[in-house]
Parts: sequence; structure tokens; C-alpha cells
Amino acid sequence: MSKILVIEDQDDIRSIICEILAAEGFNVVEAEDGHIGVLLAQEELPDLVICDIMMPEFDGYSVMTQLRQNPYVQSVPFIFLTAKASKTDLRLGMELGANDYLTKPFTRDELLGAVNAQIEQRSTEPTDHTPLWNDTCCDLIQALPPAIHNPLQRIAEFAQILKNDIQSINSDYSSDLLDKIGESGELIYNLLQKSLIYNDLVDIEKDPQRLRILRKHAGESSTQSVIANIARSQSQHCNRIADLQLELEEASVQLAQPKLKKLVEEIVENAFNYSPVGTPVHLTSHCRGKTFLLNITNQGKGLSSQQIADLGSHMQFDHALYKGKYVGLGLIIAKLIAELHGGELQVESVPHRLTTISVFLPLS
Repeated sequence: MSKILVIEDQDDIRSIICEILAAEGFNVVEAEDGHIGVLLAQEELPDLVICDIMMPEFDGYSVMTQLRQNPYVQSVPFIFLTAKASKTDLRLGMELGANDYLTKPFTRDELLGAVNAQIEQRSTEPTDHTPLWNDTCCDLIQALPPAIHNPLQRIAEFAQILKNDIQSINSDYSSDLLDKIGESGELIYNLLQKSLIYNDLVDIEKDPQRLRILRKHAGESSTQSVIANIARSQSQHCNRIADLQLELEEASVQLAQPKLKKLVEEIVENAFNYSPVGTPVHLTSHCRGKTFLLNITNQGKGLSSQQIADLGSHMQFDHALYKGKYVGLGLIIAKLIAELHGGELQVESVPHRLTTISVFLPLS
């Protein structure tokens, strides 16, 4: 289901556009002015933006200029709404990168025709997979931290083996090499994704307007099935199904399901990765007044008081022992998600004995 951001300062027009799009099954996000539109575009990452040109303070041209400078949304198709369509307006919009125009008043068919054309075109656009490796890039890779550099190096080595001996390598061995390449690539992807998510959460934390919009559009989610499904999936991935213990109470929290899933994934992943096979990973949840409480307990190496104090400062705890995985970054992502939505995350740990992560979230 495609997500469409509608930026329009006139309430009646915005409401009509959103109703038409929602009736066609689109996921619609609306913004009442240009400033909020830019923030929501960066937060929601829509598949298409429909934006009025004539808005006070921050007009449609300013919105497009700012979004085209953001690498995460610069390629998103952009349809302008305008009450006038002079050659000057059209030329300026196209120079900025507009994909289409709708002149007010427009019909339902005209709106849907323009929207569907852009959505269809984007879905069929080829992706450029041309390698960008060069000497400068290789120098940069050498300077990366071990958690990223090492799997990159393994990918290069395994790929070179396949390339040199493609005729003589048996199918089982080549399949094993491809599995290792895939695992290394997935590790790099996950680390980079965590870095991007962390940076975005920190930016929101520092921006009162983005934080206000985030909380205004927080959404809500039922907890029991989401938490149980993530925990079972992680335990299966780690071959530790027998170690999982669940005591979950159903609740509805003020946090959209994707963010609840990300929060739980980071904590449960750490609980399994950093505790021995054969020891329990125990998840319990219950409601306390207007607050939902989730406890995740494991019997791993745990964290010292200093490591807990340094949580989120890009520290890498016991690099050699944990094979280059970043413990702190996953936990700080969960911590930031909870805090930005009016909740809290606490860590209690007795090294080599017991570690409990407690998440407090406001109930819906």
C-alpha cells in the first residue's frame, strides 16, 4: 500500500483529497503547512508528495527545495497543486524537480490519474546497481570501524575466490561461500540501518517541532501478539526456542506498531545474542495504572554500572568477545524510541548473573 503525503493549508481541500485517496486504499498522511510537511516527509518517507504551492511562510517551492536536498526523500515523486499555472510557475516547478501539476479546481479522476501515473512510474523505475568502488573508496573502507570493515573484507575475499575458481569449485562449497557473503552483507546492512535510525532519533530529540509532530502522530498498537511474534522469531533465529519464556498481558500503548516492533527487536536480539545457550530469556508484561511495563531478562555477561551509564555514547562493549557487534547502539535506539514517545527504559544488571531491561510506555 503506497503512502502519500498531502501538504495543503486549506482544510476543506486537504480533507477532500485525503478522503479520495483513502477510499482508493492509499495510506494518507496530511500536513496543514509547509514546515510540518517537510518534517512529516522526513519522518514518514512517503512514496508520493502532493503539495500546494501558495502557502503562507513556507510555500510549495520551499518545501520541494528542502526535500530535494535530503537523500532519503529527494527521489520521491512530487505533484504540485496550484490555482494558477502560468509558464513561469511551470518552469520554476520543473526546474526544482516537480513531476506533475494539478490546477485547482480538479476532478477526482484527474487527481487519481496523476497519482496512479506517478506511483506506477516509480514502481517500474530501474535501480542502478553499478558498483562505485575505486581507490578512494577502498581507502575509506580501510578506515571504517572493525564491525563494518571486517565483514566488508570477508565479502571481497569470498567473492574473489568464487571469481578465480568458478570452474573448479564444487556446488556445495560455492553455496557455502555465497551464504557467508550474504551473512556479511546482512550484518553491514543492519549496522548501517541502526546508525541511520539512531541519528534520526537524536535529530528528533533535539528538534522541539519534530518531537511535537512525532507525539501528535504517535499512533497506537496492541502489545501481546507483536511482542510474542518477535520473541519467537528471534529465539528461532538463534536456535534457542527452548530458552524462551513468555508471560505477556494484552495492552494497547501509545506507539505505532512499527516502532514498537523496532524497540522490542533491539532488546530481544541483545538478550539472545549476549547470553549462553541453555539459559532462559524471560519476557513479562503487565499494566500498572496508566503505564505498560515490559521486562526482558537474560542470564548473560551483563553490563557494568559504567557501561550502563555510557549507554548510547557509541561505546562498543567488549569488542573481541562480542565479535564486533555494537551492544550499546541497539539499546539506545530502544531507549530513544521509548523516551521520545513519553516512556522510559531502565537497565539493571548483575554482571555474569542477571540483566533486566524494563520498558515503560503510556497506555492508549
